[in-house]
Amino acid sequence: MQTNKIHWGSLLVLIFLGFSALSAVLVAFGLGVNSLISLFSNAGDPAGQMISAFNFGFEGVVLFLCSWFVLQKTMGREQAGKPLQFPFAGWQAAALIGLVILSIAIGTAVVFIEVDWLAWLTLPVLTVPAIVAPIWLLFGIGSNGINLGQRWRVFSIFGLSMTLSPLIIIVTELILLAGGIILGALFITVQQPDIVHELGRLGTVLQNELDQEAILKLLAPYISNPILIAAVVGFIAVAVPLIEELFKPLAVWIFAGKLESPTQGFAMGLLSGAAFAMIESLNASGSGTETWSAIVSVRAFTSLLHIMTSGLVGWGIVSAFREKRILRLCAAYFSAVAIHGVWNACAVGAGLSIVGEFIGKPEWLHTVLPAMAGGMSILGVGMFFVLFASNKKIRISSSSALPALQQEEQAGVEEVQ
Repeated sequence: MQTNKIHWGSLLVLIFLGFSALSAVLVAFGLGVNSLISLFSNAGDPAGQMISAFNFGFEGVVLFLCSWFVLQKTMGREQAGKPLQFPFAGWQAAALIGLVILSIAIGTAVVFIEVDWLAWLTLPVLTVPAIVAPIWLLFGIGSNGINLGQRWRVFSIFGLSMTLSPLIIIVTELILLAGGIILGALFITVQQPDIVHELGRLGTVLQNELDQEAILKLLAPYISNPILIAAVVGFIAVAVPLIEELFKPLAVWIFAGKLESPTQGFAMGLLSGAAFAMIESLNASGSGTETWSAIVSVRAFTSLLHIMTSGLVGWGIVSAFREKRILRLCAAYFSAVAIHGVWNACAVGAGLSIVGEFIGKPEWLHTVLPAMAGGMSILGVGMFFVLFASNKKIRISSSSALPALQQEEQAGVEEVQ
């Protein structure tokens, strides 16, 4: 069945996703050309540039796919409104884990061989499965057996979470960061003008210094300053989670009134987190150096964080819209912020402990790093079990609520008759 009535909501989404897909492809083309120039001129990081080009191209293809399903709704095609369930089965878990291990193993070997053209050819192809496979697995576990709703809406939420949500998050965080830096600079200028002159001299020295260890030693008094550490931790562990957990499921906020149940809100929250995690991880993996293996390995845990917390918030959003449970939304949101904040605080602590040796704090490596790594490990295992248990509990509650819902619908039909 096809109607001539224009669905304006899908048309707006289609225009935005189509423009985003075209932009991603153009960026991929530009980066690809630049990587070729770097490869033949032996300059820069050609493998890293090609990884970024390949990643942007992959994102463009995914966005074009999303646009196609949204187009079906814009054209009034009946298949656009058919329900969708994520195609996930138990055998995929072993296959996806094997794919990740194989990709990282081959990539690690290529990196250590240190042949530029080989890394240029292989690392881009290996990065996508190493990043996407864990996300596919985690989303499959969390959404297993859940009806995701109309397929055009599912792909709209996925596409907007790849594009609009990251854009708003980045702009908001940059504005907040810039405001904090300006206020800090004004405070220092007024209260401690001597530091301003000292920083000016330091900046002049750093312009002519290329050795990273020497740079860290020069910055040591500032990096180890408790006030600066508190400010950095406050921004990354408090401000960033507050912003990201609000806007990651932006598409769920947009479609909240159309989603059928909190269960569907949970699944769409997972999808929003998966889309955001994919974009963040692909954009963070553009390095063809020896850090490639560490980056793509760690991103799986970060993806788990984004997927699980967004699922929690998505469940709260639809609970508030469909069942008027505002307190549930508040509890879900601040729980997600707390989990995200603890994770970020541990990550900052681990990073500081690693550079401790260069800033005169070598004891951090033996005291702070184990605690931070242990905290992140425990949190990661906990989030995985929460994701699995949430899916099981939500499916059971949905099954038990279905007969009652069917009776209400039947009663409504009888009253109309």
